[in-house]
Amino acid sequence: MTDLTAQRVPQKYACGETFVPKSRYIDPEFLQLELDRLFTQVWQPACREEEIPDPGSYYEYCIGRQSIMVVRQKDRSIKAFHNTCAHRGMKIVCGTGVEAEGELRCRFHGWRYSLDGRSSFVPGREEFANRPREQWGLRPVHVGTWGGWVFISMADEPPELLEWLDPLPTALAPFRLQDMRFRWRKRTTLPANYKTVIDAFIEGYHTPGTHPQTLRTAQSPHPSTEPAKPQEYVYAPYTPTIAYKNHSRFIYTQRPETAERDKGRQEQASRPEVFANAMQYNYIGVNALVTERDYRAAQKLATMEPSEVPPFVLYHQLCEELALAEGVDFPRMSMEEYFAGNGDWHIFPTMVILVEKSCLLGYRMLPDAEDPDKCTFEMFTLEHFAPGEVPETSWQVFERWQDHDGWGELPTQDLQNIEAIHAGMHSHGFEGLWLNTAQEMSIRNEHAIADRFIFGLDKQ
Repeated sequence: MTDLTAQRVPQKYACGETFVPKSRYIDPEFLQLELDRLFTQVWQPACREEEIPDPGSYYEYCIGRQSIMVVRQKDRSIKAFHNTCAHRGMKIVCGTGVEAEGELRCRFHGWRYSLDGRSSFVPGREEFANRPREQWGLRPVHVGTWGGWVFISMADEPPELLEWLDPLPTALAPFRLQDMRFRWRKRTTLPANYKTVIDAFIEGYHTPGTHPQTLRTAQSPHPSTEPAKPQEYVYAPYTPTIAYKNHSRFIYTQRPETAERDKGRQEQASRPEVFANAMQYNYIGVNALVTERDYRAAQKLATMEPSEVPPFVLYHQLCEELALAEGVDFPRMSMEEYFAGNGDWHIFPTMVILVEKSCLLGYRMLPDAEDPDKCTFEMFTLEHFAPGEVPETSWQVFERWQDHDGWGELPTQDLQNIEAIHAGMHSHGFEGLWLNTAQEMSIRNEHAIADRFIFGLDKQ
């Protein structure tokens, strides 16, 4: 930590090279700093474009106590506004819907606004004192789109959205995320800080400890979930993290020092049924990362004999052939392009996406307005569908995540950990997070990004 950092950051919030104090997760004061200084300045995904399909469609995005309405315009462009009437502060919209009359109306006194935010009707307007014309209308916020998401920023002068998202727009362009649509989407409340939840999804170091079945794909498409023995950890994936200016990513690979000499593992991985088991498990145990078509491709792969073509390549060929045969405008890309975009991306500050050619698994974690020990958790999957096959979906909302048994085996294992992780942070015996220097630096990176906005620091 530099002297300048020490001057700007209160000691209780100051991070080390690999240490993050627990106060950043459990202090109400720090949550308020995030809501006041961070979330008011960054770009954040409010909704998907398909959630506001028609002129007059609106979506209310809430972050802390701030409510933003995203509105589809008559020309099909998109605008966003602070969701508050210029008269007495009444919220204009709640949730999602469509204004059939083509105007936004305050239900309190009947003030009306055109979809572009301009004041269109004020009862008894002549009875008010004069005000500048723009003060009668809704206050706009910046809006942009990428990958099918609508992003908003409350900052006065935010950077260009594509600049903020770099390198995602280039790396993920071949996957055509904007053409994907929801297959399912779920929302619940978790008894943990939003970063506690994010951290569980932006590093793969926890995989053998939390998801031991993923080490046993040679067994079957649904292997045992018994805790891993120490000797099994040699088969754990190596998941190095890559830090970018505003985001991070981790990938699944093998440790460089063991990749060449572990012949037994190499031989096992070359068996088509072993790779097929892993893909089938994603469908059975996660209900994501593999579409129903991909599942059928994996079943076919499991019947094939080993050959010079790696199972991974065969699987992708089979997935593409099935998709095209069934009318899906499947994204085509080279293996280099695939590996440049595939992986687990943290779109700072609130969203995580795991990207495949045919589909995407996503998470969003939103802070509570007052309680650092509570957050909203969203989980969803997007998919490339054939024309006419896009399902009708809406957000399934559960007061407690335990009220729903359809999260999938692997996500359920993560959710079972969250409450205990965050509760442990309150222990007097715990000072903060001590991070793995290779596989958990995505967590340190998110705090470095946050410090630029909260304390005015350059990225350390």
